Amino acid sequence: MRAAVLTGVEQVELQERPDPEATPGWVVVQVESASICGTDAHQYEGRIDTPFPRVPGHDFPGRVQTVGEGVDPDLVGAPVAVKPSLPCGECPECSAGRLLDCPRKKLIGLWSDGCMAEQVAVPRVNLVPRPDGVEAWQASLLEPLAVGLNTVDRLQIRLGETVVVLGQGPIGLALTRLCALSGAGRLIVTDARPEPFAIARDWGATDCVNVAETDPVEAIKELTGGAGADIVIETSGFPASSEIVLDCVRKEGKVAHIGWANDLPPLPVIPLMAKTLTLFGIGGNGGRGQYERSMELVRAGRVELEPLVTHRYALDDIAEAFHTASTKSSGAIKVIISP
Repeated sequence: MRAAVLTGVEQVELQERPDPEATPGWVVVQVESASICGTDAHQYEGRIDTPFPRVPGHDFPGRVQTVGEGVDPDLVGAPVAVKPSLPCGECPECSAGRLLDCPRKKLIGLWSDGCMAEQVAVPRVNLVPRPDGVEAWQASLLEPLAVGLNTVDRLQIRLGETVVVLGQGPIGLALTRLCALSGAGRLIVTDARPEPFAIARDWGATDCVNVAETDPVEAIKELTGGAGADIVIETSGFPASSEIVLDCVRKEGKVAHIGWANDLPPLPVIPLMAKTLTLFGIGGNGGRGQYERSMELVRAGRVELEPLVTHRYALDDIAEAFHTASTKSSGAIKVIISP
C-alpha cells in the first residue's frame, strides 16, 4: 500500500509499505478520507517528539476491509469512523476487556503509524458506526468536535457565562460552536489572523480579537469590565497564548488547556492559588461517548463542517498538503487528504 511518511522535521514523502494485517480483535480499515490535525502539523514542524520515520494521522473514517479472529465477519464493508487512541493491550483494564478504560492509551499516528495511508489496522473496539447522512470527509473531522465535547462536558458551562476561546483553529472553532450551543453569553475568541473570524461569528462568537493587532489581555479585560472571563479555553498550543490564560480569567473562574507542544511554558502556581482557579487539562476526546455524540451533531445538522474545509489534496500531494497545513498558507484551516 501507499503511505505518507514523516522522515524528519518538515520532511514527508510517499512510500510503499506492507499491507497491514488484522490480528485477533483487530480489523483493517480502507481509509476513505483523512484530515491533518494540529498535532500532525506540530510533528511535521518538530514541536512534538515523535520517532522518524512515522506515518502520521489519526482523524479518519473508512470501510472495514478484513477482520481478525474474534471479530464479527459481517463487519466487512461497514462504513465506520475510528477513535484515535489505541489501548495498550497489557494493563489490568485491557486484560479484563475494558479497552476503553486503558490508562495508557496512546494516539495513533504519534506513537504508532497512523492513517495517512491507504489502509490501517485498528482494534475493533475503536470503531464507531457511520450512519447515513454522514459523509466520509465529515467523519474525518470528528476529532475536533469530540475534543470540544470533552471540554464542555468537564467545564459544565452555565447559561450566560462569559467564555474566551484562545485560538480559532479547527478545535478552537469547534469549541466556539459548542460553547454557543451550551449557552455561553458573551463568547470572545482570539486568533492571529482574520480568516477564521467569519466562521467564528457564524458559529456564535460575539467578539473577535486579532492578537496580531490588539493586546488580547487588555481587550478581554475591557470586554468584561475588568473582571476577566468566567471560563478561558486555550486551544492553540502556542507559548504566547498559553502565557496569558491566567490573566484573562476572573477570580474563582475556570481554565481549560488543550493546545499541546513541547515548547509550552509551565503554568505558574501562585496565580492559580491567588485567583482560586479551577484548572482542567484536556488530553483528548475523553473516550466516553464523545465521538458518538459528535457524529450525531453532524448527522442532525447541529454542526455544519463545510466551512472548516479550506483545502483538499490527494495522497500523491502529501508534501504540499503538510506545507499548507503547517504554514496556514492561503487561509488554511482544515486540510483533507483523499488516499
